[in-house]
Amino acid sequence: MQLQNLILVGSLAAGAVAGDLRRQVATNGTGNACAQISSRASRTLAASPSATPVVDGELALACLKSVPLGKAEALQLMESIFPYVEWQSDTSYIKNPPSAYLEPAVDIWAELNKVYDNIKSDKYAGEYEFQADLFKAFNLAHDGHFRFFPDLLTKVLTFHRNVGLVSVSLDGKETPQIYVHTDIVEKVENGLEPSPVKSINGEDAVKYLEYWSQLGSLNDPDALYNSLFFSKPFAASTPGFDGYFSGSARYGYIYPGNTTVIEFANGTSRSYRTTAQIKADLTGVTDGQSLYQKFCTGPSSTESAASTTSSPAATATATPAPGYPDPEVISSDNVISGYFLDSDKNSEVAVLSMLSFEPSTPAEFQAVLEKFLRHAKAAGKTKLVIDLSGNGGGYILQGYDTFRQLFPSIVQDGYTRFRYTEALAAMAEQFNAVLPEDFNPDSATDDEIQMFESPPNYRYDLNLENKHFTSLEEKFGPHEYNGDQYTSIIRWDLDDPLTTVNQTYGMGMEITGYGTRRNFTQPFAAEDIVMLYDGYCASTCTLFSEFMRLQGGVKSIAIGGRPSSDPMQGIGGIKGSNNFAFSYIYSLAQLAIDSAQPGQEHKANWTALTELSELPTNRSTDTSINVRDNILPENLDDGLPSQFVYEKADCRLFYEPEMIVDVTAMWEAAADAAWGNKECVNGHLGLKKRTATRARRSRIFPPRKMTVNVPANPVEDRSPWWTQKHGTKVPL
Repeated sequence: MQLQNLILVGSLAAGAVAGDLRRQVATNGTGNACAQISSRASRTLAASPSATPVVDGELALACLKSVPLGKAEALQLMESIFPYVEWQSDTSYIKNPPSAYLEPAVDIWAELNKVYDNIKSDKYAGEYEFQADLFKAFNLAHDGHFRFFPDLLTKVLTFHRNVGLVSVSLDGKETPQIYVHTDIVEKVENGLEPSPVKSINGEDAVKYLEYWSQLGSLNDPDALYNSLFFSKPFAASTPGFDGYFSGSARYGYIYPGNTTVIEFANGTSRSYRTTAQIKADLTGVTDGQSLYQKFCTGPSSTESAASTTSSPAATATATPAPGYPDPEVISSDNVISGYFLDSDKNSEVAVLSMLSFEPSTPAEFQAVLEKFLRHAKAAGKTKLVIDLSGNGGGYILQGYDTFRQLFPSIVQDGYTRFRYTEALAAMAEQFNAVLPEDFNPDSATDDEIQMFESPPNYRYDLNLENKHFTSLEEKFGPHEYNGDQYTSIIRWDLDDPLTTVNQTYGMGMEITGYGTRRNFTQPFAAEDIVMLYDGYCASTCTLFSEFMRLQGGVKSIAIGGRPSSDPMQGIGGIKGSNNFAFSYIYSLAQLAIDSAQPGQEHKANWTALTELSELPTNRSTDTSINVRDNILPENLDDGLPSQFVYEKADCRLFYEPEMIVDVTAMWEAAADAAWGNKECVNGHLGLKKRTATRARRSRIFPPRKMTVNVPANPVEDRSPWWTQKHGTKVPL
């Protein structure tokens, strides 16, 4: 199977399918498919307004393929995307990666220009083929921060197979095999002996899945392989998620064929018809042309921003996700929670689960973590497992604060840089020209604050030595690495109240290790902590992890991966330290342009600013650029971005059946590998083993859940560009 032959176009969940979907195609054919799915969606919603209409996948694909190509508009869209790609920090490294990098080299500019040339030479039969190619070109970077989700492809519908898979070792030692998710659940709950999957659509199952995984955004083959399968942490953060193979999340835009046939080792087989969930209002859609007019021409005049309402104080009283035990403490959004293991052998072990670093309220996340660590120590816990499974990152300084709560006396490195571009230089020059030397945030306008609190302002952040830059030249250079140009090393200024405590522009909290949070005591020694990964860790998760590994000396466990006992990286996601949406880059350009004074001379090339437009944002559902690299201490001289540094986990484990049903089984295995007698399938942790099993303390079940109250200040109520400054997680 060749990846280029896969048909692109998800589904977050496999729902009940009403009616005989095969008959939809067999009876009506695919003529005027858009009218058919529009009619069926209308009938479904008339009968049940809250339902998600489901139609046959082949019929839905026929509708998408019937949409004519807007050639002039497609060329214009491509031309509007190119200026934003200039901000991508590592295109020269992706084109020629070091030998330790595990994904293929790719020339992003060549791939995008190929799409552009195909439009010009009329090689696309319709809008769908063009957008599918554009989507694929971005995915080739294997960078979760490098995204463009075209409108037709991602606004209208999503596909799924109606079956989820898992990869488990029945005894934790033998090479994992592939099983249908529900079969393993039946094994654990009812003693069923399942048969492993032998082939998928006539191809060897492992080879098929390895090919299929390459359409993902991770940059490690084991992490990509893991992402195809169901796991409890993903299901906890995204209810209904059944793994990318099923069509969950971004894989819902990839059409897997009309039918998925699974053959088992025992000779039996099952066939699953591909379905499509309609997620858009198809009122008025009668054919491909009307679908184009409705979804491929930018926002309509009736679309408006969602209204903002005040939010109550955050109180940590959330309900744990299915398959999770009762927590000792949990945030109101379920993002962070703490547990005590209940087995006799691991009764001294506490578990910190962080599904992301993107909570609804940053101060609540901080408070939950602080309370749990204190509670764990008071309860006599001596070991800590930090579960980072499924953690796609989030707010940058949330990761910094978490590290400093665990290692309060260590100042985190946080070495970052931007690619030097004409647009960045023009912004920097203009912001410097208009911002007053005696800038006062108390009297400044919102625009002035946005300019001051942004990377193009040389006075905003700190240099390699944690001191303020003294000039444009000192900050922006440029400096040459790998045939490209970059800024100097940049670090966050965590004494800046607009970045930290400010409730509108900042995190709404002090960062541990600064201000009034300087005198914290380290709760656990490094040898008493272990980090647990499934390979998905990305963005801020990687920053936290590098602080823990390189500066804290904490060991790591990677679980799952391809069916081998080779080493595995714990971190398989993008290690870039900041991403910007196209809309944020555009807003910075507009700030520079709008701040120009009459008669002002512009030395910089302002064309780099004026060619940035809103068109890509209007023609997509999601955009992102990895604008900032993270540079590890050992690479300060050679400039290699951390995403190209191979870092194997200290220990590798396999998933076992019980872990698919109960996440506690995964935590117990990690604790046993760290401080007990469980052997790693690869590597070793070298931590001091427990010498005796301590009797389990009596306790009340379920545990008394602690509450954490913080002021009402969720992120959704803050400055509209807040998340761009502070970071966002990589979406599934």
